[in-house]
Amino acid sequence: MRYTSPYSTPEHPPLTPEIVDSSTPWSEVLLGEYATIRSDAPQISYKELLCSTFKTSLRRWNRPLWLAVFLLAGIWWSLSGGTYLPNLPASAEMLNPEVKFDGLQFIDATHPYIRYVGRWLSTSDGEHKDGSFPGVYFDFAVNGSATVLLSLHNRELEFQTPAKRPAKPSSTFSFLPLANSSNAAPISLLARVDDDEYIVLPNATSIVTIRRGNLDKTSRHEIRIIAPMMGDNATETLQVEGLWIEEDGQMLPYEGSPDYQNERLMASQDGFQPVSSGSTPKKMLEIVTDSPGSMAGRDRRNNTGTAQAILGGVMGWEYLLGEMFGADHVSIGMDGMCLVRDCIGGRGNPSGLADVFFQSGPAGSEQYAHTWLFQEYTPDVMVMNIGNSDWESFQSHCQEYDKSLWELSVVFEETYISMIKAIRSLAYPKYSSTGMDASRYTYAARNTAAGIPIFIMRPFRGQLEAATHSVVNRLQKEGDKAIFWLDTSGWLNTEVDFEGRAEDQDFFLDEESPSKEWRLTERGNQKVSILLHMHACRFLAAGDVDKCAFLPPEIYQGKAIDHEAIHFDEFLQDEKERKLKKLFWK
Repeated sequence: MRYTSPYSTPEHPPLTPEIVDSSTPWSEVLLGEYATIRSDAPQISYKELLCSTFKTSLRRWNRPLWLAVFLLAGIWWSLSGGTYLPNLPASAEMLNPEVKFDGLQFIDATHPYIRYVGRWLSTSDGEHKDGSFPGVYFDFAVNGSATVLLSLHNRELEFQTPAKRPAKPSSTFSFLPLANSSNAAPISLLARVDDDEYIVLPNATSIVTIRRGNLDKTSRHEIRIIAPMMGDNATETLQVEGLWIEEDGQMLPYEGSPDYQNERLMASQDGFQPVSSGSTPKKMLEIVTDSPGSMAGRDRRNNTGTAQAILGGVMGWEYLLGEMFGADHVSIGMDGMCLVRDCIGGRGNPSGLADVFFQSGPAGSEQYAHTWLFQEYTPDVMVMNIGNSDWESFQSHCQEYDKSLWELSVVFEETYISMIKAIRSLAYPKYSSTGMDASRYTYAARNTAAGIPIFIMRPFRGQLEAATHSVVNRLQKEGDKAIFWLDTSGWLNTEVDFEGRAEDQDFFLDEESPSKEWRLTERGNQKVSILLHMHACRFLAAGDVDKCAFLPPEIYQGKAIDHEAIHFDEFLQDEKERKLKKLFWK
């Protein structure tokens, strides 16, 4: 299917429709082929990429009116000296500076029934909550309101009028970290209401319409807002001030909260069937990566337009894996950022991922200056996919480092080990046993001192494979029984047929990235999430974990790798290069 997206980009004049190819992340690879638990994961299709209010208004515009608009735009363009118009918001209602708030009530961002997932900070005055890691999201539930508006602190365009929110007294909590109350730049978002398709909200600022008068007031509605942050160089921040709902509407407790079961019991007493039998908190998955799968939306062979790039935020293996289990998922890291510090050509230099993990936001953001306090959440399992950016830097700038690839890989290995040890001692020092059957799962035989299970993945294209395996091997020998190496060789087809169909490839070459990155396609992301599903099952499954596939302990030992032999071969190769250089360039 193909859809039009009526917002502008720097490459297109304002109001130029873009064609967006829509596909479903679950369409090409069947979950049942690999998964050990039959999953009823929702189909993620995208019939409605735009706010309904804007689509309705577009249908009323006929061809003569379009011609008149373009004629006026051309005249304005010539008079203004060729300056681009601001990018248009997703909703036509936002173009009207006189948005009506009569009959609406304001829900503050600190309301206890708004559930923020990821790393979020509040400003010292309590005016807004900020999230700056790509993929942060928040959930909330409402009933009794046909309208839901999102209030942002992100920079307002000139023709927008800020909503007059109820006055709020200054906070007396001086320890709240963020003191800067300036507006962040517009940010593109995704919104999902209940089980409907995702809505693309490009360049959102100030007041964003999620629903206007078309929600069933008698039903509970669960809404999620996601900030994919797909930009190349800029560090984005989502600044949430709160929500606007109708005066008769009310916020409802989210699933897993202590109040959620009480709400379900009251519903059952009123004759409604409760949708949940308990208030068990959701499982939590934390992923640390320098190569997020959410970049799949940039594959120009299969998709076109900015909207598809934004939709990449729900196409990555990180997002899909969490959704397969109905678990919360947090991604830490930035695309193109090395693990090691002072990485030549790496994003965020001189900082590295080992530094970023312990901060409240990515390098370049205000949140990065604040140490993250790990009381907010504790993951049930961690997955680390690191090494792509380091390898690219080592290969491209080997002479500038004045070190051999072997020496650089040793630096990477030592940094990785130091990071894991710091996570064990500083971030998540305690972990409760889940009582798994140790006779069936050796890696599950852990006690409270073993720590959170951490999977170290071999980078998908095999970069620094020996170093990642050596990290796990050394830590296991030192007594860490909850760290495992995942051999991803054979998971994906690293060869790319540029003449073949895009949907048959696992990788694509992102020619828009500064270093021409190899990235996962939608199909590649699906395969990774399905294969990871088996390994994460016993830690993230909400039901009977005995239904998870039996994976023998040997699967986490990987191939028989002789690290000393590999390092010796690399040493010989480096010596050979030195002698050749000395021979010809003396």
